[in-house]
Amino acid sequence: MGRADKLKALRAARAAGSSKDVYMEEEPQDIYDMVDEDDYRAKRRDDLLKDDFVIDDNGEGYVDTGADEWDGKGRHHYYSSEDEQMDQKPKKKQKVKKSAPINNFFKPSASVAMPAKKKVDAKFDDILDDFMAPAQKSKNLFNSSTTKATPLFNSTEKVNNRRDFFSIPKSTSKTPLVRKKIQNTSFDLDDDLSFDINETSFDNHMDDSPTRQRNMKSESPAAPSPAASSFELPTIEKEAPKPEPKKLDDDEEDSEEELVVVKRPRASAKNVNRSVNMNASARAEPKREEPKEELSLTSSPTSSYIPSSDKIDQNLVSDDSKSFKMYWLDYTEVENTLILFGKVLTTDKQLVSAMVQVKNFNRELFFLPRDYRLVDGEATDEAVTPSDVRDEIQPLILEQYGLTSLRTKEETRKYAFEMPGIPKEKDYLKILLPFQPPKNAKKTLPSDLEGETFSHVFGTSANIFETFVLQRNIMGPCWLEIKNANFDDVKNTSHCKLEVSVNNPNFVTPIEKSTPEFNIAPPPLTSCSISVQTMMNQKENRQEVIAVTLATYRNLPQDAPVDENLKPNDLITLTRPIAASFPPGLKAIADKNKLPLRVFNNEKPLLNCLAALVKLADPDVFIGHRLENISLDILLHRMHDLKVPTFSTFGRRQRKQWPDRFGKNNANTSFLVKEIFAGRLLCDISNEMGQSLTTKCQSWDLPEMYDVVCKKKHIPLEINWSNPQYTENANSLFMILKENCVNSLITAEIAFRMQILSLSKQLTNLAGNAWAHTLGGTRAGRNEFILLHEFNRNDYIVPDKETRQQRLAHQQQYQQQSSEDGNDEQVSNNNKKSKYQGGLVFEPEKGLHKNYILVMDFNSLYPSIIQEFNICFTTVDRDLNNIETLPDVPPTGSDQGVLPRLLSTLVNRRREVKKLMKDPTATMIEKAQYDIKQQALKLTANSMYGCLGYVNSRFYAKPLAMLVTNKGREILMDTRQLAESLGLRVVYGDTDSVMIDTNCDDIKDATKIGEDFKIKVNERYRLLEIDIDNVFKRLLLHAKKKYAAMNVSFDKMGQENSVLEVKGLDMKRREYCPLSKEISIYVLEKILSDLDPELALNEIYSYLEDMTSKIKNNEIRADKFKINTKLSKDPSSYPGAKNMPAVQVALRLREQGKVIKAGSVITFVITEGEEGSPAERARALAELLPKTSTLKPDANHYLEKQIFAPVERLLERIEGFDVVRLAKSLGLEHRSKQLSNRSNNTNGGINGILQPLESTISDAERFKLSKHLYLNCKCGSHFKFGGIVSSNDYQMTFNGIQCKKCMNQLNTLNVTSQLEQRIRSFISKYYQGIVICDDSTCGMITKQISVYGKRCLSNGCKGVMRYQYSDKELYNQLLYFDSLFDVEKNKNQSLRPLYESEDVTKPQELIKGQIDALSEQNRDNFNVCKSIVQKYLSDCGRRYVDLGSMFDFMQK
Repeated sequence: MGRADKLKALRAARAAGSSKDVYMEEEPQDIYDMVDEDDYRAKRRDDLLKDDFVIDDNGEGYVDTGADEWDGKGRHHYYSSEDEQMDQKPKKKQKVKKSAPINNFFKPSASVAMPAKKKVDAKFDDILDDFMAPAQKSKNLFNSSTTKATPLFNSTEKVNNRRDFFSIPKSTSKTPLVRKKIQNTSFDLDDDLSFDINETSFDNHMDDSPTRQRNMKSESPAAPSPAASSFELPTIEKEAPKPEPKKLDDDEEDSEEELVVVKRPRASAKNVNRSVNMNASARAEPKREEPKEELSLTSSPTSSYIPSSDKIDQNLVSDDSKSFKMYWLDYTEVENTLILFGKVLTTDKQLVSAMVQVKNFNRELFFLPRDYRLVDGEATDEAVTPSDVRDEIQPLILEQYGLTSLRTKEETRKYAFEMPGIPKEKDYLKILLPFQPPKNAKKTLPSDLEGETFSHVFGTSANIFETFVLQRNIMGPCWLEIKNANFDDVKNTSHCKLEVSVNNPNFVTPIEKSTPEFNIAPPPLTSCSISVQTMMNQKENRQEVIAVTLATYRNLPQDAPVDENLKPNDLITLTRPIAASFPPGLKAIADKNKLPLRVFNNEKPLLNCLAALVKLADPDVFIGHRLENISLDILLHRMHDLKVPTFSTFGRRQRKQWPDRFGKNNANTSFLVKEIFAGRLLCDISNEMGQSLTTKCQSWDLPEMYDVVCKKKHIPLEINWSNPQYTENANSLFMILKENCVNSLITAEIAFRMQILSLSKQLTNLAGNAWAHTLGGTRAGRNEFILLHEFNRNDYIVPDKETRQQRLAHQQQYQQQSSEDGNDEQVSNNNKKSKYQGGLVFEPEKGLHKNYILVMDFNSLYPSIIQEFNICFTTVDRDLNNIETLPDVPPTGSDQGVLPRLLSTLVNRRREVKKLMKDPTATMIEKAQYDIKQQALKLTANSMYGCLGYVNSRFYAKPLAMLVTNKGREILMDTRQLAESLGLRVVYGDTDSVMIDTNCDDIKDATKIGEDFKIKVNERYRLLEIDIDNVFKRLLLHAKKKYAAMNVSFDKMGQENSVLEVKGLDMKRREYCPLSKEISIYVLEKILSDLDPELALNEIYSYLEDMTSKIKNNEIRADKFKINTKLSKDPSSYPGAKNMPAVQVALRLREQGKVIKAGSVITFVITEGEEGSPAERARALAELLPKTSTLKPDANHYLEKQIFAPVERLLERIEGFDVVRLAKSLGLEHRSKQLSNRSNNTNGGINGILQPLESTISDAERFKLSKHLYLNCKCGSHFKFGGIVSSNDYQMTFNGIQCKKCMNQLNTLNVTSQLEQRIRSFISKYYQGIVICDDSTCGMITKQISVYGKRCLSNGCKGVMRYQYSDKELYNQLLYFDSLFDVEKNKNQSLRPLYESEDVTKPQELIKGQIDALSEQNRDNFNVCKSIVQKYLSDCGRRYVDLGSMFDFMQK
């Protein structure tokens, strides 16, 4: 029937008073071909999902995103082909604004007319529902005749009964326009037509999942709940099949903005409602039956995964009591309410994502009453009670916050922290102040608030999450019982299947361990490993997304180990062309190599699809490498720049607007990224948490972590986007996509091998904080929360958390107090007095030790000291007004403190867990679980001490930290004295361990000595225990914290094994290349072997000669020469960047489009070349790896800087070592000549070796601790004299020194008199013989001498008495005065500077000619002054060595 016939029939029907026949006369088969289910499914898959709409083109020329191309440009009615010409009128095109199909959203074609761009930011629907629709389709929903099509398009009642989160106008009436459209919509859609992402290589899961079949059956057949009916879904799969694809012209490709607007008209249509009734769809019988895949939970009901597409009914999770159980995983704070995200166990034993909004929190404020009322700043005799405080403060709070009532209570609380003037226990006034009052919700009471009746208020800075976990005693992720839930209050505010609100925090209760419900195991996690490939857009100077790989792992256990070889359930890579189009054949290559790939025309549809896949997968955890600061940061910024409306699917909170500060240069990007991702945990294997578990890594690059953690190699593909091969060659582009896919899988494998998820979960449960906090690496935060919980349980008021501004103000105040004005000697005394000493480190006996060395180590020294001596906030009496004073140890028999009791609990629990690990009946999985738990307990206990000494900690207590470290030093000193009393020699000691030379060459004898020594030490203490940690067969000590040793152990067969152990040497630092480390290891293995030292040295020389030949002949791989350097700030911020190789390479990499930030580790190689400095010749390692590269490592640079220097330091204390021969072995002829000349100089070959160290360093370094020479003028001016230099106080003239204040000339006699007086004062100070204890916590000063020699006279102190002013200090002081009048030093300006380099008052320096002239004119005056100093130096015995007294025994 043509259009004219239709109009004629319509007129006749109207005249007859009925139009029913008009709508019933046509059958769908007159317009469409009837096909069966299989044919239709096959055609739809081919058209939509193979990205190949040109027949037999194999995806090589064009791409398609799966959108139908309707000839009518989205008109309201469907039509026959004979009306095509009429439909091209502009009038018809405008109708797309009322019912454009949602599937056009995904179409990168301009074949559909688009509305104006200015309407993009208005109301929009969630396009991600296109990916949800396949799971919920059924024939009953759409199988209706034309006269009964109303339920599909006009569900007015359902829409009006729901809260419209997006504020979309609701359908209110049936209009003729709608009826006219429905006229031709009686097509048969019995087929369950899924949007089959399998065909785009999504791994046969999304529409064939047995869990989806089970979900559809379990849905209630009753009427849809408000939550279910409120979610609007697109109908991309329900449109009639297109007759034939329409080829697009090049100029018809759609803009990125049009993709959003296509969906906007349907969302705002007032007469059409396309919402899909998800519960109704569940009534349909699925077309394909699959075997049900049951998800087994240990000690829990069988549960299954339900894709996050629709909302579930209240009856599935709760009974009439409106209570249910939820396992919370993450949280966020929104408008003074707490949003909890997690999993809910439904009545049919399935797990669904859930969001619970907890409202009406109250901040607990504790007002400290004064002893007596304060009037006009003066205390009266009127005693104050908490009731008086209430009378004063209640009216003020009610008025300030607009409250009508206030809940108050008198409560006895204790206080034991660092604020002075707070009583240990007192009756406080407790006030419950709502977090969300009627007005001034963002204002908080100042912590220093005072009144007539109260002196302080506590609890003003507590946030909602802290308040929640403390009040409800929630210790990390756990099962919660939610009571009195409101299922109708919140709708479409999240991407979770269940959304409820709770009006009182008391309705949320953790399920106790004693209840049977506690045996329900934690729900398994869904994890997405994400890898992002980016490219720098040089024109816009920003990173763009080229490809994203998403690997989804389902049913990961929380507390059990995950198999590192686990394969992902779903894997897909999304990409877009680098230039205008893809190189031909890319899709064919991907299919051939079985790489799941989906292609897009540009970046915006790629990001749209990525958001859809994330919502479909609904992950609980994102796993990635450098996730927060690079990958997710770039993704979100690109979404922000391209105005992708579905960005919020990366979290679980539904958002229409970006955070206010997002995209601004001064915004805290990391914080905003976490805010957007709220509800999904971020597991970055390279952040602080990941680095703490992989301490052997240096750069924490992905290949290095893969090697260290998984013991597997992966050579990364270096990408240079400027190379045109990636736009022209499909194989080259495919290699990039494959690399991105491999990186995603490697990242997940590393995370599973590290067990970072299960370990962080255990740490979180111990600390009682949030899982996201632990994954972020906040160790201080964990300590803070575990102490908050413990002290809160014991009725203590906890310290308020300082804001950043308060912390900076306190630091500035402390610095001002520390830098109060004083004379020069007072400042010196303060500098000598160490404010806070850490662990004791003995001076090592440097050299090679060939006997067996025992390393005796105290187990958990600091936690054990806290328990041993009952050190706690609650037990140690300390002077809070002077935190520098060392407090006394609590008396024996006092009540156990909170901190020792907490540590004791952790230690005992770990001991019990370790016993379970030894149980022979335990399975491997159980043992792995126990191992994770004992690691978490150990990490928590050992880190507790850190909160005492960390300045920014909430529980910072310097006196307690000083007491702990002081007892540690005392214990280590006692251990050394005990060893020496037993005839043993301690060669080194560090904090909690001592190295003892057993003087044995048999390991059994050495071990027996260690066991006997262990018994003698342990019997001195109640809890402290020492044990044999290591046995060294050879030990090479270089300096403090620098040594190498052969560690001996025995295998199961009793065979002795030796392993090289290195600490602190050059080879452990990242700035030395792998080749340098390999050579250093060879050298150490030789000198620590049983070989004779001379023979070992000869083998080392030969080895070095061979390596030198290989290096110069370029026979060693380029990656052996790589140097890693970590940037402490942005590369453009370095002032001396030209001389810094890492910075130069970073700038080059940034120009190539790489993401380089502060904290990035730069890997580079110094290449050879005749021109330029090493920094200018530094290149990224990737530039040397290609076979076509002509760059070569600079052999001479590496031999001298990377090999000679560290090897020389290793061998310098080996008997028979010849540094000249070492240089010759490395081919460093110029260095060998210099060394030879130094050892054979003109003075008999001894001055170059025997000259004192002080003569080889500058005056600025040598005399930095010497006092200045102060001169007085008759005008009263007192200034420092520093020689012929520029000064603000004096100037040198041809006649001597002239005061700038009064222009008085100081004559020579005046200067020499003051000089001699100054010298005598120092000599007098030396002869006073004052001695001082070197232990800063003792600080005893006396002139008395102990009968035990240098031992301190103070009772119980183990310090050593030393002269307060030594002969060395006096000698250097005289030399400094002598240098001031040395004419040659003045000419060369080699004197100690008078001003510091950063001193802003430093005057301009004198010119060279002026200095020379003044020096010669004042030569005579200077010689007179110099003779005064020389007179005293000639009497100083330190400069002479009396050989006669040393060798007079030879005359006898």
